[in-house]
Amino acid sequence: MTNLRRWTSIFLCGTLLGAASCSDANAPEDVDPAVVASGMAGLTSAFSGNLAFQSLRELSAQFTFPAAGAALSATLPPPPGGAPLVTLTPAQRRALLQLSLHGGSGSLAIFPVDVLGGTFVWDVAQDRYVRSLTATGAPSNGVRFELYLVDLETHLPQEPLMNVGYVDLTDLSTAQADRLGVLVKYGTQTIASYTVTAAVSTSSVALGADGYLAGADGAARLDFVLATTISSSGFTLDYDLAGSNGFSASLVVTVNLVGNTSSLAWRISQGGNSIEVTGTSTATAVNCHIKFNGVMVATASGDPDAPTITGALGHTFTAEELDDLGDVFEGFFELIDQIDGVFSPAGLVF
Repeated sequence: MTNLRRWTSIFLCGTLLGAASCSDANAPEDVDPAVVASGMAGLTSAFSGNLAFQSLRELSAQFTFPAAGAALSATLPPPPGGAPLVTLTPAQRRALLQLSLHGGSGSLAIFPVDVLGGTFVWDVAQDRYVRSLTATGAPSNGVRFELYLVDLETHLPQEPLMNVGYVDLTDLSTAQADRLGVLVKYGTQTIASYTVTAAVSTSSVALGADGYLAGADGAARLDFVLATTISSSGFTLDYDLAGSNGFSASLVVTVNLVGNTSSLAWRISQGGNSIEVTGTSTATAVNCHIKFNGVMVATASGDPDAPTITGALGHTFTAEELDDLGDVFEGFFELIDQIDGVFSPAGLVF
């Protein structure tokens, strides 16, 4: 749910360029970054190649009810002095903004009563979803949207329509929070089952997701717990991921919009190999530590766009290790981009 490109320049570009030119960034000899990169790539491909999940990511922006109205014009306040160090994805941003404007409903229903049990299908003449007069099977406490193969240029269903599954959205709300159940089917295979939770307090709004994604063939599964809290002074992201192939990751990012500062704690592991980055950053300075298998291998400090890299332990990266590390960092952001798609349906009701 977040664009971490600023941090990429700090601990990817800075570390790798510094290691390549100075040969002072170091790694314990028993770390194999290629194993970590392979684990992430396997999970990412399971979702990027999943037609139903990609359809959900693309078409959720088209989910609407006939009476659904005005577009949102509110925006989050920028941090003083420039662009935010991290940004929210459009789906997460839209859901949080709607939530903050509408307020938490708690015991109120999140679906209009006249759409409950309805199945929505794509109308090629109107280029929008409409309620089917004949389809059955939708949940009584929610709605169903049919999913279609998407045209990558228009981001709308291809014509003639090719159905690739459906998503059932259900109201699981409690008095404490709005809860949206999401169940995605690809044929008879369940490829996603999770809950999106939204809550408003007097000082902040929060959005979270808890459940799993699965590959279309059922061979790959990623369990996740994702949480975002945002207020006028900043926001926090807290992600935990666990793959059926042994890959795991955790990510905590805290951004102070008033002081224009951020902190990061990021750890991934696969096959007995772990890579960890922790640190803080401002508009003008960075200070972070890089660990392999729990051992400090390098620090980065100074200018965020050109940090000074200081190695440890006397072991230098090989060219192959540098390439593998690049794959690890870039692969993680690709995986997060996929995971962020779970929030797409939230904009319909929050």
